Amino acid sequence: MIRKIIGSIILSIGLVGGTYAQSTSALRINEVLTNNVSNYMDPFGNRGAWIEIYNNSAGTVQMAGCFITNDKNNPKKYMISKGDLRTQIGPRQVVLLWADSYPHHGTFHTNFSLDPDKENYIALYDASGKNLIDEVTVPVLEADQSFGAPQDGARDLKILPHPTPEASNFVINNNPKVDKFAEHDPNGIGMAVTAMSVVFLALILLYLVFRVIGKISVRLSTKRAMKAQGISGKIKDAREESEIPGAVLAAITMALNEHQGGDHDYEETVLTIHRVTRNYSPWSSKIYGLREVPQIKKR
Repeated sequence: MIRKIIGSIILSIGLVGGTYAQSTSALRINEVLTNNVSNYMDPFGNRGAWIEIYNNSAGTVQMAGCFITNDKNNPKKYMISKGDLRTQIGPRQVVLLWADSYPHHGTFHTNFSLDPDKENYIALYDASGKNLIDEVTVPVLEADQSFGAPQDGARDLKILPHPTPEASNFVINNNPKVDKFAEHDPNGIGMAVTAMSVVFLALILLYLVFRVIGKISVRLSTKRAMKAQGISGKIKDAREESEIPGAVLAAITMALNEHQGGDHDYEETVLTIHRVTRNYSPWSSKIYGLREVPQIKKR
């Protein structure tokens, strides 16, 4: 099991290395400027010839170790340094090389320069120095003109009146629809009328929408109020109907009690008189609380 895992790792590393080795074929010489009078300036303040390399693939390409030359008989004239992380070109990205014969200025400064007064041959080789990746022959250019692909990565190069170092070669500077509209309405009157019409139509539409929403809201509120009022009226009527005088309720209660056989007091016509042991009135009852008068016995 361990051997299989180690073998898979080694195979993956080999595939990755192979991918990097083969991916350099996606590199293109995208744009070249030989006569730099007032164009792009390098970090040292010099205006020299430059060569733009483009990654035409969807993956990152490592161009370290590749060779670039202006001599067909010397494909290994300048090797791109392997110690610079900036040599990794992202997908659809570019790297700029300065052909100024100042290799001591850094990785991206070659040991050869380009002659603005004659044709210049430029070739890019892989790390072996044997396999040609791309090559171009740059014609004599006027000041600040470049020779490159109309669209990045294309094979057919032509003279570009507007150089685009470290940027896309194809730049959209106009809009056909806008240009056509401007042709038919040079004074902008139609544009103003159209814009105002759109604004007014939008305002009218908003007014109608809010008006409809307002009416719907009023109707719903009215229905809710009427519904609530109807329920309260019914409750009030029920309460009024259920309010019976107390005398009526007492009479009904007594009637029901008699109907169910309840006891009822009947008045007697016989007069009963009982003898009272003590003939006194409650008002004179205090006499029985007095002491008796002492009597003197005769001898």
